[in-house]
Amino acid sequence: MARNIRLNTLCLAISTVLLLSACGESTSSKSGPGFDRPDQGNDFDESKLINNLVDQVITPTFNAFSEQSKNQLAAVTDYCTLEQNFTPDIDDPAPVAASMLIAQQNWQDTIAIWQQAEVMQMGPLIENESELRNRIYSWPAISYCGIDQDVAYFEDGIVNLDPNKPYDIKSRTSTRRGLFTVQRLLFNTDYNHACSTANDALSDWNSRSVQKRKVARCQFAKEVSQDLVDSSQELLTKWTGENGYANELKNAGQPDNSFESTHTVVNLISDAMFYTDSVVKDKKLGIPLGKFANSCGFETCAEDVESYDSGFSLGNIKANLVAFEKLFLGNLQGETAQTGFDDFLVKEGGTETKDIMIQGINDAKNAAAQIETDLKTALISENQKVEHAHAKVKDITDQLKNDFINKLALELPKSSAGDND
Repeated sequence: MARNIRLNTLCLAISTVLLLSACGESTSSKSGPGFDRPDQGNDFDESKLINNLVDQVITPTFNAFSEQSKNQLAAVTDYCTLEQNFTPDIDDPAPVAASMLIAQQNWQDTIAIWQQAEVMQMGPLIENESELRNRIYSWPAISYCGIDQDVAYFEDGIVNLDPNKPYDIKSRTSTRRGLFTVQRLLFNTDYNHACSTANDALSDWNSRSVQKRKVARCQFAKEVSQDLVDSSQELLTKWTGENGYANELKNAGQPDNSFESTHTVVNLISDAMFYTDSVVKDKKLGIPLGKFANSCGFETCAEDVESYDSGFSLGNIKANLVAFEKLFLGNLQGETAQTGFDDFLVKEGGTETKDIMIQGINDAKNAAAQIETDLKTALISENQKVEHAHAKVKDITDQLKNDFINKLALELPKSSAGDND
């Protein structure tokens, strides 16, 4: 069975799920004083910080994601085999349902790891306008209609019944690929297409039997899952290896290195951590809460949560907070202490800021853990708890945008420039 394969590769996913149950390219705009000083007059070893975060936090996350994407492919393949061979009203549906649950769990394990990687976007994940990242996970850019169209195109082998356009997922846009698409195909139970107007390929879709539509969806889910394995391997190839981006970061300041100083790399890593501000706080919580324009105007809007079909939106946020904690401390709380930004703050006289941020991380994790339902439900039934979680994340990012960058003489990324909210 799929859930029994490569068990060792699930370590990060399992630890993430346990933790969850418990709890662009950047340009400068503002910086702390002394950003341009190559020697800040302290004995903090920035190279040690970089090496620990690259080797003990970021690279293991990318490796785990690559392995888990293979597990997801195997689980989806197993499920689809059963779905294709199932005859309604004759065969026992229990094995198919059980296999689908395994595939869905594998998707959750995969997204739980990727949501940590979301807070580690640098190098190959942000080059070419984040093209590789978007292939892996396009949200917040999504297209339900586009996914439904590509289900039909893949089944036909050609795009919109045009024999001159053979279907190739590698040439399709990111909103028809990646983890968001797999989620839609595995979790959504409305088997009608989502297009306002059906094109030729979808003209008879809604009149087909539900079973035939399930089979078409699972077949495309296999294709998307394989494409995801390919993209995860591409990330590893660009990240690891002698000439990979990881070594480029670790050798900052050396001759022929693209980074003139270790401080530049420290700033690059801190830029990635601002995902907690611009995405977790504003997009994942602020938009559904109506703090920004959304699909409902400026009202609470459950349909704008990140993972509507799977109900895993809150799990995504919890994983984001776990990743932020790892980057800030160099490890998870309770693990053997490693070099992190907390140590840098202490060396720069920022012990109070360090303590406030650690407390903020704990408060945000606890606030998320107190929400008892999935986020789309909680927005209606537990709205004050969601508001509280937003406020606790904001406590972290307020420190990040002010005392954190000032104490460490770092620049504020463009995504948070001029944002006092």
